[in-house]
Amino acid sequence: MIGAVLTAFLTGCVSAPAPSNATTPWAPPSQAQNPDTIWKDIRAQKADFTNDQSLAEALDIALQNNPASRKTWSDARAASAQVDQAKGYFLPTVVGTAAANRQRTTAEPDSFDLDYIKYGPGLQLNYLVINFGGGRSAAVEQALQTVFAANYLFNRSIQDILLAVETAYYGLVSAKAGIEAAEANVKDAQTALETAQARKAAGVGTDLEVLQAQASYDQSRYGLVNAKGQFKIARGALAQAMGIPADITVQVVAPTNAVPTAVTPQDMRQMIDDALDRRPDIAALRATLAAKKAAIRVTGSALWPSLYVNGNVSRDYYDTMTGAAFQANDWSYGAGATLQWTLFDGFQTLSAKRAAAAQADSAQAQLQQAELAASADVWTRYYAYETALERHTVSIAYLISASASYDLALDSYKNGLSNIIDLLNAESKLAQARTQYVSARQDAFTALANLAYATGRLEKGGAARTEGIFSTPVRKDQP
Repeated sequence: MIGAVLTAFLTGCVSAPAPSNATTPWAPPSQAQNPDTIWKDIRAQKADFTNDQSLAEALDIALQNNPASRKTWSDARAASAQVDQAKGYFLPTVVGTAAANRQRTTAEPDSFDLDYIKYGPGLQLNYLVINFGGGRSAAVEQALQTVFAANYLFNRSIQDILLAVETAYYGLVSAKAGIEAAEANVKDAQTALETAQARKAAGVGTDLEVLQAQASYDQSRYGLVNAKGQFKIARGALAQAMGIPADITVQVVAPTNAVPTAVTPQDMRQMIDDALDRRPDIAALRATLAAKKAAIRVTGSALWPSLYVNGNVSRDYYDTMTGAAFQANDWSYGAGATLQWTLFDGFQTLSAKRAAAAQADSAQAQLQQAELAASADVWTRYYAYETALERHTVSIAYLISASASYDLALDSYKNGLSNIIDLLNAESKLAQARTQYVSARQDAFTALANLAYATGRLEKGGAARTEGIFSTPVRKDQP
């Protein structure tokens, strides 16, 4: 009674605070936020980023620090423990007991009165010998397929990290190149402005020409400011992908490998089939479907009888409270077999089996949807990579011609053979050519990483290699 009163009292002292009204923010009490040291631990990590990071080094840091892979790794270990739990169905259950009770009997005549305490330890064993519906083996199969799915998702999470780091790495490299291109644009615009000012001072130019050149120069400075901002944003994105705080300065070195100049035609049917066999996310969904099908057998096994073997042993002690001892201490033994068959449970088992079958159908539809999406992903990523290579080739040619055009326009303007508009147009096209070249180079590397990810072949150190991706026999493309 005292415990019940204390419980009711303590329960009454605890309340769930809610916002006082719909317009005033909630003021959280001090105990509302649980203290943790996760962020402090992140801050306490001593990482040396004084040297410029290569892609391989950035990937190493990400795999060690990014929490995404640790989460899926923990999920995989939890699923593995469930397999061991399911295997326990094949082992007997042994329960230790200890009991004590007092028995008092008042009878007529008084000589038959009893008052004693009985106590002692015991063991009970219960063992499922066989379930005729196959429930035990199905439960193990369900757990095993679940751990397969978790392991595949762990593999895919590593590929997710690799793709995120590579995308952010090439983005930062491109942003750095963008600053260099913007600085070159400012230099060209400044040259055009100085030329216009010199022509005006010589009496062969006009104020309009100087103002137009000044506007172009100011626009190039605006582009430089924007490029520097994009560089800072890209650096924060790479830090996040590497699993480090965004305010830690990370510098990278540009990739030394050249962008491939061409890609051989591929048998897309073979490439898609190979990707669907290799991709961990698709394999995880297939394992999930197998687990759902095993769950149907698990729930349906309750419709069949089960044979149990059981036994017990106990030691009984007697302490007589009044009168003479009436019974000595003794041992109790028991063993038997039980055939248990639930004949009617209110259709609960049948309903659970139908629900499990519907869940399996849902998992099958999800797998089919994912496989179709994966095939489209491979198709899209392949032609995106092919297009990126062609754009990169064209961007080189455009940069060369635009640079030559600007040099010629500048000389022509200096000699009075063309006007300022021709020079500014050539300058604008050169700036555009630089931007497109930087973007095309980034797109080529990123498209290759995306293609490797879509085909399930994204591995550390292999993002910029086409050998693994294009290892299928070359045949005529069949859309």
